[in-house]
Amino acid sequence: MIRCRAGFLTASLAVPVLSAEPTAPAVPPSPLEGQVVHAWLENDLVAGIDRHYTHGTRLGYLSAEGWWDSRTDSWLVRLAGWLPAPCQETSAWRAGITVTQNIYTPADLDSSTVVANDRPYAGWLYLNPSIQRRGLSSGGTPVLDTWGLELGVVGPASLARDAQNAVHDFGARGWDNQLDNEPDLGIRYAKVLRYSRLFSDTFGGQFLPSAGFQLGTVQSYLSLGLQVRVGWNLPDDFGGRGIDGVVPASGGRLAGVVPHRGFHLLAGVEGRAFGNNMLLDGNLYHDSHSVRKFPLVGDFRVGVVYVGQRWDIGYTHTFRGKEFHGQPYGDAFGSVSVAYKW
Repeated sequence: MIRCRAGFLTASLAVPVLSAEPTAPAVPPSPLEGQVVHAWLENDLVAGIDRHYTHGTRLGYLSAEGWWDSRTDSWLVRLAGWLPAPCQETSAWRAGITVTQNIYTPADLDSSTVVANDRPYAGWLYLNPSIQRRGLSSGGTPVLDTWGLELGVVGPASLARDAQNAVHDFGARGWDNQLDNEPDLGIRYAKVLRYSRLFSDTFGGQFLPSAGFQLGTVQSYLSLGLQVRVGWNLPDDFGGRGIDGVVPASGGRLAGVVPHRGFHLLAGVEGRAFGNNMLLDGNLYHDSHSVRKFPLVGDFRVGVVYVGQRWDIGYTHTFRGKEFHGQPYGDAFGSVSVAYKW
């Protein structure tokens, strides 16, 4: 059963195996976290294929928690206080921004005409400014709450054609058929909880359920996910996920705490229920190639992460179910992530 309090809303959450970290809601869940720069690189060539979601690149920055606390007249501070954070007591918050480029192609890169039974060529470039709040649920469980905007473009202005052909010995021949330029405007929201259990002084496990949504011109969907990780000196973050998910990067170097190096394995699932998906449905305002999408798409991912005193390095392999009718099989791709903390 699920329990939380937000205004007149009361619900409850009980986890039978893993217990929540025993901290009162009024006490900060940990020391404040410092600044972080993140980089991600995703590609399907590590799975021996070159099709569909074929490449993604993201760069991101998170400010230090507490940096904005003295700037009470800032519009960003007022916005952070105004945005709802249901079912949690917020103890620290920060601002972040990412820039992302994703590339999508059909499987047949040799055809210069539209591949009628496969997804359209498409590039997607966007900025994602966000506000991230960390705190505790009414039951004392660490929780991360994030609101973000999405501002970008789908089409030739995304520079996806140039990016793909720059890293290939040959040029994909069908880019003249890509989706036309159209704006990307949207909002994102995600909430993640963290249940922890120590099996020794340094070895433990964590259970991280998540939920969120995206509402925009390019994609609109609801997301439910679960990640489990096991290892040594688990970090004070909320797990690692792929580029195109609503759950953002988190964590950082804790103020006044001597960091310990760690290592962990992770496994997770995520399901999405789509309303619109321009990358499959085709352009909103122009005639374009399209395919009939599946409204429900699932991901399964496994990974390994090294957590250092300054550097975090991870690799995740994602298996994605079929996204559209006529797709003969699901896809897979690998993701390398690097973070620098100070």
